[in-house]
Amino acid sequence: MPAASADLLAMMERFLTRRRPGRALALLAGTSVPVIGVERMAAREPEAVLDPAPSPILRMLGPRPTHPRGPLAGEPVVVKDAIDVAGARTAVGLREDDTDGVIAARDATVVSRIRAAGGWLLGKTTMTELGMDGLGALMHAPMPRNPRAPDYFPGGSSTGTAVAVASGLARYGVGSDGLGSVRIPAAFCGLVGLKPGRHRVPLDGYRSPVTTLDTCGPMARTAADCARLWQVLAGEPVVELTREVPVRVGVVRQLGPGLAARSIQRAFTRVLDALAIVIEPVEVPGAERASFLGAMLGAIELSRSAYADRALSPAGAMNVALGRAFEPRDVARLYDQRAALVRATEAALAGVPILAMPTTAIPPPAITRALLDGGQDLALLRALGAYTPLANLTGLPAIAVPCGVDDRGRPLSIMFVGRAGSETALLRLALAVERTGLATAAV
Repeated sequence: MPAASADLLAMMERFLTRRRPGRALALLAGTSVPVIGVERMAAREPEAVLDPAPSPILRMLGPRPTHPRGPLAGEPVVVKDAIDVAGARTAVGLREDDTDGVIAARDATVVSRIRAAGGWLLGKTTMTELGMDGLGALMHAPMPRNPRAPDYFPGGSSTGTAVAVASGLARYGVGSDGLGSVRIPAAFCGLVGLKPGRHRVPLDGYRSPVTTLDTCGPMARTAADCARLWQVLAGEPVVELTREVPVRVGVVRQLGPGLAARSIQRAFTRVLDALAIVIEPVEVPGAERASFLGAMLGAIELSRSAYADRALSPAGAMNVALGRAFEPRDVARLYDQRAALVRATEAALAGVPILAMPTTAIPPPAITRALLDGGQDLALLRALGAYTPLANLTGLPAIAVPCGVDDRGRPLSIMFVGRAGSETALLRLALAVERTGLATAAV
């Protein structure tokens, strides 16, 4: 990396953390968070800093259709604000008074498919600025409360979608996932959330600043509902799925459950034991740096997008500046690392059909004034994104499934990553996890 890039990384490090900056940058660069550090983050106490919960609906879209027909049959559906709905503004998490906002001329294909399936487009939901931030705090609108754990963050960036579905305001939700933005809020709000594989869902009418990492995906309270919405979004025949459990799953040595809080470790092991799945250790060289690689490539793609100069928060501006600091040879080196990670992951999946890992390394973090006001903690961000970026970098499908609650009642989640085109297999496995009855069982 050239000196300018190194200097900017050091500046970012100082900007994003107020204490022990050297350790914070090492954490972002791929060093695992010690379990004792993860436990301390998980044990933080919330502060009474939120007003009564605002609605996760940013704008309402219309009345329930009369005499709806189809697999969604008039059920309420919400979509993230980065997805075009004809006649509605697509704000991508920017301020409502942003004069560059887009009024969509036509529906995104995924929205057209929801309408054709009889779904009721209830509203567009709040999201974090340009899809950044896994906590859900980086918003230009009030952050809605997590219905399952009101004093803890709801996750991001598909924050409003997760909250609307978890609260029962909507039965189905569509989010998007660039580095975990479906799976993290699904995990924190006790939902099933599917990140489809690359090119499996049409993305016209979806506005993303990180186009090679991002895709739209379904969120629901049950695996059956998630499967139904997935089939609609993908344009597949809508059929009822049955449970199916693989004989073996792989656990990546570099991304094992040992990186996570002990409550998550216990829930992870309990689910696999309940399903009598054999765990096979596998190697994916480079997986330990997936968080760092995803963050750097995300910054580069953001800095080259049409949204680069519209990032309003200090964290957003820093991401843009970081992305612009890389020279072409450094960018090429990062994409080479990504290609090597794709090959390594595909090699691991040649021996086992599915990889299993926690969705996040910690349960939903406690809401504090510092974090709510835009403060950043790189150790915390590293714990949030310890596992999810692998599927985005490789373009593979992944699903987050509830697997228990901790002693504070916070949802815990297990994640499965499959081969290309294995979304249905992942949903069948999610049905089996749900069938164990462990989704709301204390660990």
